[in-house]
Amino acid sequence: MKVLVVDDHPLIREALRLVLSRGVYLPPQVLRQHAAAFASLTPASPSSFRDVGLTERQAQVLALLVQGKPNKLICRDLHLAEGTVKIHITAILKALQVTNRTQAVIAVSRLGLKLPTMH
Repeated sequence: MKVLVVDDHPLIREALRLVLSRGVYLPPQVLRQHAAAFASLTPASPSSFRDVGLTERQAQVLALLVQGKPNKLICRDLHLAEGTVKIHITAILKALQVTNRTQAVIAVSRLGLKLPTMH
């Protein structure tokens, strides 16, 4: 079992602060792995989620996904069954032409999508 002492590690402290303020933390390894995608993140003029073929409900799910929320919290926030959320996420990934949640977050930024404000 690995034990990590958080006391004086600024990266972990900042990551925790970000996550606790409802941000999304991406480890440096992920940033390096997707460096080319991040380098090309120059948002075009903000476009509507409808421009990529998403419904209002899918945009709400995507907005919560971008906040880093897991499926169970998305279910609670939107009063949906977990199976319904999974179906929406599958449709979102297909519409954004990506294969995972991290790539979806990158695509939202790259496309400059305007999503509904979700709390």
